[in-house]
Amino acid sequence: MPINCNKTCSFSTSKNSSRLFLLLFCFILLSLNKATSQNECYEPSKKAKKAYQATQQKGLTNDEQYTLLIGITKKYPDFIDVYDDLVEINFRKSKNQVEPSKIKQHENIALKYCNEIIERCPSYREYYYFFKLSEYYFLQKKYTEARPYLKQFVNSGTKNKSDLEKAVNYLNEVETYFSILENPIPFNPQKVKGASTEMDEYLPMLSPDNRYLFYTRSIKKEDTKSVLGKVDLEMFTQSRRMRIDSFSTGIFMSSPFNQGQYQGGVSVSVNNKILFITLVEMIPDNRPISRYPDGSAPLYANGDIYFSEQINGEWSKLKSVGDAINGTHSWEGQPSVSSDNKTLYFIRYFPQPADAKNKEHYGGMDIYKSERLSNGTWGEPINLGPVINTEYDEKSPFIHSDSYTLYFSSNGHIGIGGQDIYYSKIDENTMKFTKPVNIGYPINTEKDEHGFIVSTDGKRGYFASNIDGNSIDIYSFEIPEKARPEKVLFVEGEITNEKGEVPANVTIELKNTETGKVTEGVIDSETGKYVAVVSVKKDEEVLLTAKKEGYAFSSQLVSSGLDVVGKPQQRPKLEVQPIEVGKAYRINDINFETNSYELNHRAKIVIDEFVDFLKLNPKIKIAIQGHTDDVGKAEDNLALSHNRARVVYEYIVEKGIDSQRLNYKGFGKTAPLVPNINEINRAKNRRTEFLIVEK
Repeated sequence: MPINCNKTCSFSTSKNSSRLFLLLFCFILLSLNKATSQNECYEPSKKAKKAYQATQQKGLTNDEQYTLLIGITKKYPDFIDVYDDLVEINFRKSKNQVEPSKIKQHENIALKYCNEIIERCPSYREYYYFFKLSEYYFLQKKYTEARPYLKQFVNSGTKNKSDLEKAVNYLNEVETYFSILENPIPFNPQKVKGASTEMDEYLPMLSPDNRYLFYTRSIKKEDTKSVLGKVDLEMFTQSRRMRIDSFSTGIFMSSPFNQGQYQGGVSVSVNNKILFITLVEMIPDNRPISRYPDGSAPLYANGDIYFSEQINGEWSKLKSVGDAINGTHSWEGQPSVSSDNKTLYFIRYFPQPADAKNKEHYGGMDIYKSERLSNGTWGEPINLGPVINTEYDEKSPFIHSDSYTLYFSSNGHIGIGGQDIYYSKIDENTMKFTKPVNIGYPINTEKDEHGFIVSTDGKRGYFASNIDGNSIDIYSFEIPEKARPEKVLFVEGEITNEKGEVPANVTIELKNTETGKVTEGVIDSETGKYVAVVSVKKDEEVLLTAKKEGYAFSSQLVSSGLDVVGKPQQRPKLEVQPIEVGKAYRINDINFETNSYELNHRAKIVIDEFVDFLKLNPKIKIAIQGHTDDVGKAEDNLALSHNRARVVYEYIVEKGIDSQRLNYKGFGKTAPLVPNINEINRAKNRRTEFLIVEK
């Protein structure tokens, strides 16, 4: 029997123009007769079959068999099974070669005989060679060569359903590849001034507030022990934004950073107070299976994720994120933390594939996430699954501050190079990531692209490259509209108690009142300064609320027209006060048109949140109080304040609060907070309050 090439047919070819012309000519001929069947191929004569059987005798050397097969092709040039064997033999020979020229020589011969089969009997083995050639080129990412073979095989009428299904998938990917190339997107990368020098700078990370750029800078340092007199050092560096398009030249981060170990792949919390970083150390592999014959343990590079907190202006000692994430026999790194500091994305790699057994792991490097638990530790990592991860490598995850959009690099998804950049968004219905989208050409090239990040406003991307052919520098460019994350509102402010002190155990929530999405802000326990981020669309209302058990309702509406980064138009200051019987508390943003007592949309948003507060505190009884300034007649102001308090009362009851817990009263101008001497004071006096009657 002939050697079966179905097992492993793999070879390559040079882009020889005459050969390609011949192939295209063959395809044209074949397309005129798609109904070609196995029976229409050459039927060898008895003499030909006998000559072929002689090549299958036991005891023949490979060279003897090969010589006999070549002889048959000269005497019986249409005997297809002979070419089938020659393909397999040359492929096997290429695998046994070391010298590249010899490998290529045998692969080209194998290719020649594959083409002989396609030309003489295209339907051989259900158009087998169209598929195997296309699959080989496809797996080598030689899509130009794979494309015509795939099209011919898909349209051949083959009955091989398994190969046909693969070919359809391959062809879809190939067509996507050409679509990416044929539809380039605008791309004009600009070198980041200040941070980019004659030295190498890479692994950039922009702080969420857009003020700081963190990266690694490679420097030369004198070393008397080195034969070159100098050694390369990688220094973790920070630059501060100077202008809209430039940063400072950068300073090396002080201890605990830059202490000799390899450090890189950083992520910074939304308030710039926590840094997550990859730390690589050489540690012994003490497993018996790994030991050397003399019993000693080999060293291997183990990557783990650490973090440091800024306290009183100083960075704390690096601490591990915990054993749930950092494994002894796995490599963890390239962290990216969500804006609420509750989800950590990172990559995991198992140097020994056996260590990944019985785990959900799809390839070389996979992207995982871990959720922060209520006790502050990180939970068991969760693989992002086969939608994101492939049997190849996924790297450099970056979760945007919108908490929905993930950017990463991969060589396993449809792409045009090695590591291409992709993005995926969480579906709000399933809360799972959608199929990744290639960010496009020429952002992605035939080379590797990774270490990609996006500014909080979603408008600019940052990456490192040696585009100019000199040193590696940090570049930025405008992100294509379709690849941008959700718009976010970035709010900074301060929270205190009535004494101006920082309250303990208080939380800040930012709620998109249209979608209902709530994100928790991050509070600096030393200063009371907070940062909160929530995804928004144009003109959506956002409600900022401070919550603390046993404390009164405190909230403020924030306009989505605020700048997302850099310089917010306002910095909301919230004050939390303990619930005390007989004390009145202002409800912000319940405003009325002049001489009107109709509740507007913004007022209802605030009252809805206040209703939730009352539901969480079912024992509280309150009095709704309305106040005006001194403009107008006293009796008119009294009636107006009464009606305004009444409509608030009625709305609260309508929302499900027992009327027995409520009463209301209008005070007109009789109870000002401050003298009505100017418009600022008058605005303070026009207010709606709730008085604690019982708790």
